[in-house]
Amino acid sequence: MKKTVFIFILSTLSLVKAQTHRFFYEVKYKEDSAQAQHQKAFTVLDINPDETKYYDYTFLEKDSLNKINGSQNTNWTAQIPITRKKSGSKNINFAYAGEQLYSYPTEDVLQWKLTEETQKIANFNVQKATTNFGGRKWTAWFTKEILFSEGPYKFRGLPGLIVSLEDSQNQFSFNLIKSKKLDKTYDTKNILEVRYGDKPLNISERIFIQKSLEYYDDPYQEDRANLKKGNTIIEIEGKQYTNPNDLLPLIKSEQEYIRKHNNPIELNKAIKYPLK
Repeated sequence: MKKTVFIFILSTLSLVKAQTHRFFYEVKYKEDSAQAQHQKAFTVLDINPDETKYYDYTFLEKDSLNKINGSQNTNWTAQIPITRKKSGSKNINFAYAGEQLYSYPTEDVLQWKLTEETQKIANFNVQKATTNFGGRKWTAWFTKEILFSEGPYKFRGLPGLIVSLEDSQNQFSFNLIKSKKLDKTYDTKNILEVRYGDKPLNISERIFIQKSLEYYDDPYQEDRANLKKGNTIIEIEGKQYTNPNDLLPLIKSEQEYIRKHNNPIELNKAIKYPLK
């Protein structure tokens, strides 16, 4: 596990008073398992009095702009946001199937194996733990110096905060880079629990997979239907279309993209998209 330089200022006393304890992680990941280089993102772990939320840092950037402009726009990224109740293993997942945002619950219990191996990462004394989760083998380094049994994404349940985490195939890694405390519980309802002012549809994970397959089967179904009605011009990426059959190359291209970028954190839940 590579060591990461942390920009981190935190005291035990400050943990007692703050309403939101916010931890920032650098995430390196591969949406396509065959790609040579990792993509990089920054994510946020908010530990609140009653719940924990994990989401992309760009949500915070958009939230600042929304407050200035009085809008409700939000970004969405490859990092699936997660919320869960305090000390709970039931996660609420927020994900897209096409243009529709859904939320669905999953029960995610991790069985950790603690080792005696320790080291120093930045200024933290950390201990090694391993687990199998989502079809991958994971190694975590956690510190008892920060007594939150939490970590990025769905990783929790250790006797201290996860500082660094990586899977055995080097497809995903999470490294803590800094933290801050907020005097009030941070409200995310306009950036996480909604999109453009609309709440997600609450469904089951099984239905979400079904909706994802339906979108994959015809990504431009709505546009094709509108073109079939006639007297309609649809513009996609600067090009105008009047014939529904002209969208067939776009459909093939989108399907190929979906199949290629199908390397989720939970590999055992990768949707099996048929070759079209």
